[in-house]
Amino acid sequence: MLKPLPTLKSRSERTAPRIEDSLLYRISLEVSRQCNLACVYCYSRAGLDVTPVMDPADVRGVIDQAAALGARLVSFVWGGEPLVWPGLFDPAVSPLFHANARGCYAYLYSNCSCIGPAEAARLAALDVSVIGKCNSLRPGVQDRLAGVNGAHAAIRRGLDALMDAGLATPGVSRLGVETIISPLNYEELPDLWRFFRSHHLIPEVEIPTQHGRAPEHADLLSFPPAEAREKHRALFGELARIDHEEFGFEPWDPRPPFPAGTCQLIDRDRNCYITHAGTVQPCAGVEKSFGQLAVGPHREDGLTLEAIVSSPEFQKLRRLREHLAEPCRSCERIDDCYGCRGAAFHSCGDLYGPDPFCWHHPS
Repeated sequence: MLKPLPTLKSRSERTAPRIEDSLLYRISLEVSRQCNLACVYCYSRAGLDVTPVMDPADVRGVIDQAAALGARLVSFVWGGEPLVWPGLFDPAVSPLFHANARGCYAYLYSNCSCIGPAEAARLAALDVSVIGKCNSLRPGVQDRLAGVNGAHAAIRRGLDALMDAGLATPGVSRLGVETIISPLNYEELPDLWRFFRSHHLIPEVEIPTQHGRAPEHADLLSFPPAEAREKHRALFGELARIDHEEFGFEPWDPRPPFPAGTCQLIDRDRNCYITHAGTVQPCAGVEKSFGQLAVGPHREDGLTLEAIVSSPEFQKLRRLREHLAEPCRSCERIDDCYGCRGAAFHSCGDLYGPDPFCWHHPS
Protein backbone atom coordinates (compact mmCIF):
# COMPACT_ATOMS: atom_id res chain seq x y z
CA MET A 1 0.00 0.00 0.00
CA LEU A 2 1.31 3.44 -0.95
CA LYS A 3 2.09 5.89 1.85
CA PRO A 4 0.91 9.52 1.93
CA LEU A 5 3.65 12.10 1.52
CA PRO A 6 5.21 13.13 4.83
CA THR A 7 4.45 16.65 5.99
CA LEU A 8 5.88 19.35 8.20
CA LYS A 9 4.05 19.70 11.50
CA SER A 10 2.12 22.98 11.67
CA ARG A 11 -0.03 22.65 14.80
CA SER A 12 0.11 21.27 18.33
CA GLU A 13 -2.45 20.52 21.01
CA ARG A 14 -1.71 23.98 22.42
CA THR A 15 -2.38 25.85 19.17
CA ALA A 16 -5.51 28.00 19.34
CA PRO A 17 -8.42 26.84 17.15
CA ARG A 18 -8.38 27.92 13.53
CA ILE A 19 -10.94 30.55 12.55
CA GLU A 20 -12.11 29.67 9.05
CA ASP A 21 -13.29 33.15 7.97
CA SER A 22 -10.47 35.15 9.57
CA LEU A 23 -8.45 37.76 7.70
CA LEU A 24 -5.26 35.79 8.33
CA TYR A 25 -4.32 32.23 9.09
CA ARG A 26 -0.55 32.57 8.71
CA ILE A 27 2.06 35.31 8.67
CA SER A 28 5.61 35.10 7.38
CA LEU A 29 7.68 37.40 9.56
CA GLU A 30 11.17 38.80 9.25
CA VAL A 31 12.71 39.86 12.54
CA SER A 32 16.24 40.88 11.58
CA ARG A 33 18.40 40.54 8.48
CA GLN A 34 21.56 40.01 10.49
CA CYS A 35 23.24 36.77 9.41
CA ASN A 36 26.55 34.95 9.77
CA LEU A 37 26.41 33.59 6.18
CA ALA A 38 26.37 35.36 2.83
CA CYS A 39 24.38 33.00 0.60
CA VAL A 40 24.72 33.89 -3.06
CA TYR A 41 20.95 33.50 -3.61
CA CYS A 42 19.83 35.40 -0.48
CA TYR A 43 16.72 37.43 -1.32
CA SER A 44 17.23 39.76 1.68
CA ARG A 45 20.98 40.42 1.27
CA ALA A 46 21.40 39.40 4.90
CA GLY A 47 24.71 39.95 6.68
CA LEU A 48 26.29 40.82 10.00
CA ASP A 49 26.44 44.51 9.11
CA VAL A 50 22.66 44.88 8.60
CA THR A 51 21.10 47.05 11.32
CA PRO A 52 17.79 45.79 12.76
CA VAL A 53 14.78 48.06 12.20
CA MET A 54 12.14 46.57 14.51
CA ASP A 55 12.90 46.24 18.19
CA PRO A 56 11.59 43.25 20.21
CA ALA A 57 8.49 45.20 21.29
CA ASP A 58 7.67 45.95 17.64
CA VAL A 59 7.96 42.27 16.75
CA ARG A 60 5.75 41.18 19.63
CA GLY A 61 3.22 43.84 18.67
CA VAL A 62 3.05 42.55 15.10
CA ILE A 63 2.43 39.02 16.40
CA ASP A 64 -0.32 40.35 18.68
CA GLN A 65 -2.04 42.06 15.75
CA ALA A 66 -1.76 38.97 13.58
CA ALA A 67 -3.17 36.68 16.30
CA ALA A 68 -6.09 39.06 16.84
CA LEU A 69 -6.85 38.78 13.08
CA GLY A 70 -6.91 34.98 13.27
CA ALA A 71 -3.29 33.97 12.55
CA ARG A 72 -2.45 30.62 14.10
CA LEU A 73 0.85 29.95 12.34
CA VAL A 74 3.82 32.32 12.49
CA SER A 75 6.49 31.46 9.96
CA PHE A 76 9.66 33.11 11.22
CA VAL A 77 11.50 33.37 7.91
CA TRP A 78 13.54 35.83 9.97
CA GLY A 79 15.36 37.50 7.06
CA GLY A 80 18.71 36.49 8.54
CA GLU A 81 19.86 33.91 11.07
CA PRO A 82 17.70 33.76 14.24
CA LEU A 83 20.50 32.47 16.47
CA VAL A 84 22.59 35.57 15.66
CA TRP A 85 19.76 37.68 17.12
CA PRO A 86 20.20 38.12 20.90
CA GLY A 87 17.39 36.76 23.01
CA LEU A 88 15.95 33.97 20.91
CA PHE A 89 15.62 31.78 24.00
CA ASP A 90 14.85 34.59 26.47
CA PRO A 91 11.13 34.29 27.34
CA ALA A 92 10.95 38.03 28.06
CA VAL A 93 11.84 39.10 24.52
CA SER A 94 11.77 36.03 22.27
CA PRO A 95 9.20 36.22 19.45
CA LEU A 96 9.12 32.40 19.45
CA PHE A 97 7.94 32.28 23.07
CA HIS A 98 5.52 35.13 22.42
CA ALA A 99 3.95 33.43 19.40
CA ASN A 100 3.46 30.21 21.39
CA ALA A 101 1.95 32.18 24.28
CA ARG A 102 -0.60 33.68 21.86
CA GLY A 103 -1.68 30.20 20.78
CA CYS A 104 0.31 30.21 17.52
CA TYR A 105 2.45 27.38 16.22
CA ALA A 106 5.77 28.51 14.72
CA TYR A 107 8.05 27.69 11.84
CA LEU A 108 11.65 28.80 12.35
CA TYR A 109 13.95 29.16 9.35
CA SER A 110 17.61 28.75 10.33
CA ASN A 111 20.80 27.96 8.47
CA CYS A 112 21.56 25.60 11.42
CA SER A 113 25.20 26.69 11.65
CA CYS A 114 24.76 28.05 15.19
CA ILE A 115 22.73 25.13 16.53
CA GLY A 116 24.29 22.63 18.91
CA PRO A 117 22.76 20.06 21.26
CA ALA A 118 21.66 22.70 23.81
CA GLU A 119 19.91 24.88 21.22
CA ALA A 120 18.30 21.85 19.58
CA ALA A 121 16.91 20.68 22.92
CA ARG A 122 15.42 24.11 23.62
CA LEU A 123 13.76 24.19 20.21
CA ALA A 124 12.40 20.69 20.75
CA ALA A 125 10.62 21.94 23.87
CA LEU A 126 8.72 24.67 21.97
CA ASP A 127 5.77 24.49 19.59
CA VAL A 128 8.01 24.97 16.59
CA SER A 129 9.09 23.18 13.44
CA VAL A 130 12.54 24.07 12.15
CA ILE A 131 13.41 24.49 8.47
CA GLY A 132 17.16 24.23 8.04
CA LYS A 133 19.49 24.63 5.08
CA CYS A 134 21.35 22.04 3.03
CA ASN A 135 22.21 22.72 -0.59
CA SER A 136 24.80 19.96 -0.93
CA LEU A 137 26.52 17.16 0.95
CA ARG A 138 29.76 18.23 -0.72
CA PRO A 139 31.64 20.79 1.42
CA GLY A 140 32.98 22.82 -1.50
CA VAL A 141 29.56 23.26 -3.12
CA GLN A 142 27.77 24.09 0.14
CA ASP A 143 30.43 26.59 1.16
CA ARG A 144 30.35 28.27 -2.27
CA LEU A 145 26.58 28.71 -2.19
CA ALA A 146 26.63 29.84 1.46
CA GLY A 147 29.40 32.35 0.76
CA VAL A 148 31.44 31.32 3.82
CA ASN A 149 34.18 28.72 4.18
CA GLY A 150 33.33 26.07 6.74
CA ALA A 151 29.58 26.55 6.39
CA HIS A 152 29.06 22.91 5.34
CA ALA A 153 30.53 21.47 8.53
CA ALA A 154 28.63 23.89 10.78
CA ILE A 155 25.31 23.27 8.98
CA ARG A 156 25.72 19.52 9.20
CA ARG A 157 26.47 19.72 12.92
CA GLY A 158 23.29 21.72 13.41
CA LEU A 159 21.13 19.33 11.39
CA ASP A 160 22.57 16.37 13.27
CA ALA A 161 21.81 18.07 16.61
CA LEU A 162 18.20 18.69 15.58
CA MET A 163 17.78 15.09 14.45
CA ASP A 164 19.34 13.84 17.70
CA ALA A 165 16.85 16.01 19.60
CA GLY A 166 13.99 14.10 17.98
CA LEU A 167 12.63 16.71 15.57
CA ALA A 168 12.84 14.39 12.53
CA THR A 169 10.12 11.74 12.74
CA PRO A 170 8.29 9.59 10.15
CA GLY A 171 5.03 10.83 8.70
CA VAL A 172 4.73 14.25 10.33
CA SER A 173 8.15 15.72 11.03
CA ARG A 174 9.22 18.88 12.82
CA LEU A 175 12.36 19.25 10.71
CA GLY A 176 12.43 20.51 7.14
CA VAL A 177 15.31 21.57 4.95
CA GLU A 178 15.60 24.21 2.24
CA THR A 179 17.61 23.62 -0.93
CA ILE A 180 17.98 25.71 -4.05
CA ILE A 181 18.48 24.23 -7.51
CA SER A 182 21.81 25.32 -8.94
CA PRO A 183 24.12 24.21 -11.75
CA LEU A 184 26.55 23.40 -8.91
CA ASN A 185 24.28 20.84 -7.20
CA TYR A 186 21.97 19.78 -10.04
CA GLU A 187 23.49 16.32 -10.62
CA GLU A 188 23.63 15.67 -6.86
CA LEU A 189 20.01 16.57 -6.11
CA PRO A 190 18.50 13.06 -6.58
CA ASP A 191 20.92 11.66 -3.98
CA LEU A 192 20.35 14.69 -1.73
CA TRP A 193 16.60 14.03 -1.98
CA ARG A 194 17.20 10.39 -0.96
CA PHE A 195 19.20 11.65 2.04
CA PHE A 196 16.33 13.90 3.11
CA ARG A 197 13.70 11.18 2.76
CA SER A 198 15.73 8.51 4.52
CA HIS A 199 16.29 10.86 7.51
CA HIS A 200 12.63 12.04 7.66
CA LEU A 201 13.52 15.60 6.67
CA ILE A 202 10.80 17.47 4.77
CA PRO A 203 12.45 18.90 1.63
CA GLU A 204 11.79 22.40 0.31
CA VAL A 205 13.70 22.30 -2.98
CA GLU A 206 13.19 25.55 -4.86
CA ILE A 207 14.04 27.21 -8.16
CA PRO A 208 15.79 30.45 -7.10
CA THR A 209 14.15 33.70 -8.16
CA GLN A 210 16.14 36.60 -9.52
CA HIS A 211 16.24 39.10 -6.69
CA GLY A 212 18.47 39.99 -3.78
CA ARG A 213 22.00 38.69 -4.44
CA ALA A 214 20.89 36.18 -7.10
CA PRO A 215 21.32 38.44 -10.18
CA GLU A 216 24.96 38.98 -9.20
CA HIS A 217 25.59 35.21 -9.23
CA ALA A 218 23.59 34.08 -12.24
CA ASP A 219 26.37 31.71 -13.32
CA LEU A 220 25.98 29.78 -10.06
CA LEU A 221 22.20 29.83 -9.91
CA SER A 222 20.71 29.82 -13.41
CA PHE A 223 20.79 27.56 -16.43
CA PRO A 224 20.82 29.06 -19.92
CA PRO A 225 17.24 30.12 -20.77
CA ALA A 226 16.97 27.57 -23.59
CA GLU A 227 17.77 24.74 -21.14
CA ALA A 228 16.23 25.86 -17.85
CA ARG A 229 12.68 24.58 -18.12
CA GLU A 230 13.76 21.18 -19.45
CA LYS A 231 16.36 20.90 -16.68
CA HIS A 232 13.73 21.62 -14.05
CA ARG A 233 11.16 19.31 -15.67
CA ALA A 234 13.61 16.42 -15.79
CA LEU A 235 14.71 16.94 -12.17
CA PHE A 236 11.17 17.18 -10.79
CA GLY A 237 10.21 14.05 -12.72
CA GLU A 238 13.15 12.11 -11.30
CA LEU A 239 12.35 13.20 -7.75
CA ALA A 240 8.72 12.10 -8.26
CA ARG A 241 9.97 8.71 -9.51
CA ILE A 242 12.25 8.31 -6.48
CA ASP A 243 9.41 9.07 -4.07
CA HIS A 244 7.04 6.62 -5.75
CA GLU A 245 9.34 3.75 -6.68
CA GLU A 246 12.00 3.88 -3.97
CA PHE A 247 10.09 5.18 -0.95
CA GLY A 248 6.58 3.94 -1.72
CA PHE A 249 4.85 7.33 -1.51
CA GLU A 250 1.69 8.24 -3.36
CA PRO A 251 2.52 9.79 -6.76
CA TRP A 252 2.61 13.55 -7.13
CA ASP A 253 2.42 15.84 -10.15
CA PRO A 254 5.83 17.36 -11.05
CA ARG A 255 5.36 21.14 -11.40
CA PRO A 256 6.95 24.32 -10.07
CA PRO A 257 7.64 26.02 -7.75
CA PHE A 258 8.89 23.08 -5.65
CA PRO A 259 8.73 19.27 -5.78
CA ALA A 260 6.11 17.24 -3.89
CA GLY A 261 4.00 20.30 -3.15
CA THR A 262 2.51 23.51 -4.41
CA CYS A 263 2.25 27.08 -3.14
CA GLN A 264 -1.01 27.95 -1.39
CA LEU A 265 0.36 30.80 0.72
CA ILE A 266 -1.27 33.81 -0.87
CA ASP A 267 -4.89 32.73 -1.08
CA ARG A 268 -5.80 29.52 0.77
CA ASP A 269 -3.28 29.90 3.61
CA ARG A 270 -4.31 33.59 3.94
CA ASN A 271 -0.68 34.57 4.51
CA CYS A 272 0.97 37.94 4.50
CA TYR A 273 4.72 38.56 4.47
CA ILE A 274 6.14 41.22 6.79
CA THR A 275 9.68 42.44 6.12
CA HIS A 276 12.20 43.47 8.76
CA ALA A 277 11.26 47.10 8.06
CA GLY A 278 7.55 46.46 8.56
CA THR A 279 6.35 46.56 4.96
CA VAL A 280 3.65 44.05 4.05
CA GLN A 281 3.97 41.89 0.91
CA PRO A 282 2.14 38.81 -0.44
CA CYS A 283 5.28 36.62 -0.10
CA ALA A 284 9.07 36.85 -0.04
CA GLY A 285 9.32 36.70 -3.83
CA VAL A 286 6.84 39.49 -4.60
CA GLU A 287 8.69 42.60 -3.44
CA LYS A 288 5.66 44.84 -3.74
CA SER A 289 4.59 46.72 -0.63
CA PHE A 290 0.89 46.82 0.18
CA GLY A 291 1.43 49.05 3.22
CA GLN A 292 3.79 50.14 5.98
CA LEU A 293 3.22 49.01 9.55
CA ALA A 294 3.60 51.39 12.48
CA VAL A 295 6.98 50.03 13.60
CA GLY A 296 10.51 51.38 13.84
CA PRO A 297 10.80 54.86 12.31
CA HIS A 298 7.17 54.62 11.14
CA ARG A 299 5.55 54.23 14.57
CA GLU A 300 3.71 57.53 14.11
CA ASP A 301 2.77 57.41 10.43
CA GLY A 302 2.42 53.67 9.78
CA LEU A 303 -0.76 51.60 9.52
CA THR A 304 -2.24 48.73 11.50
CA LEU A 305 -1.96 45.22 10.08
CA GLU A 306 -5.75 45.05 9.87
CA ALA A 307 -5.91 48.20 7.72
CA ILE A 308 -3.41 46.74 5.27
CA VAL A 309 -4.72 43.19 4.89
CA SER A 310 -8.37 44.29 4.73
CA SER A 311 -7.71 46.79 1.94
CA PRO A 312 -9.33 46.05 -1.47
CA GLU A 313 -5.92 45.71 -3.15
CA PHE A 314 -4.72 43.11 -0.65
CA GLN A 315 -8.05 41.27 -0.61
CA LYS A 316 -7.75 40.85 -4.38
CA LEU A 317 -4.90 38.43 -3.59
CA ARG A 318 -7.37 36.14 -1.84
CA ARG A 319 -9.06 35.69 -5.24
CA LEU A 320 -5.71 35.31 -6.99
CA ARG A 321 -6.77 32.49 -9.33
CA GLU A 322 -9.54 34.68 -10.78
CA HIS A 323 -6.99 37.27 -11.87
CA LEU A 324 -4.14 35.15 -13.25
CA ALA A 325 -2.98 35.94 -16.75
CA GLU A 326 -3.04 33.37 -19.53
CA PRO A 327 -1.96 30.65 -19.97
CA CYS A 328 -2.06 30.04 -16.19
CA ARG A 329 -5.73 30.99 -15.96
CA SER A 330 -6.77 28.25 -18.40
CA CYS A 331 -4.42 25.59 -16.97
CA GLU A 332 -6.12 22.38 -15.87
CA ARG A 333 -4.06 22.54 -12.66
CA ILE A 334 -5.38 25.93 -11.54
CA ASP A 335 -7.58 24.45 -8.80
CA ASP A 336 -4.50 23.62 -6.71
CA CYS A 337 -1.63 25.42 -8.43
CA TYR A 338 -0.68 28.93 -9.50
CA GLY A 339 3.04 28.40 -9.98
CA CYS A 340 5.47 30.81 -8.35
CA ARG A 341 4.16 34.36 -8.06
CA GLY A 342 7.66 35.58 -7.22
CA ALA A 343 9.04 34.14 -10.45
CA ALA A 344 6.22 35.81 -12.38
CA PHE A 345 6.77 39.13 -10.64
CA HIS A 346 10.51 39.21 -11.30
CA SER A 347 10.04 38.02 -14.88
CA CYS A 348 7.44 40.52 -16.08
CA GLY A 349 6.70 42.83 -13.16
CA ASP A 350 3.20 41.40 -12.73
CA LEU A 351 2.48 39.10 -9.80
CA TYR A 352 -0.55 37.81 -11.75
CA GLY A 353 1.57 36.93 -14.80
CA PRO A 354 2.62 33.43 -15.94
CA ASP A 355 5.32 31.51 -14.10
CA PRO A 356 8.26 31.57 -16.55
CA PHE A 357 9.66 28.31 -15.18
CA CYS A 358 6.51 26.22 -15.68
CA TRP A 359 6.91 23.59 -18.37
CA HIS A 360 3.15 22.96 -18.59
CA HIS A 361 2.59 25.97 -20.83
CA PRO A 362 4.41 27.33 -23.91
CA SER A 363 7.51 29.38 -23.25
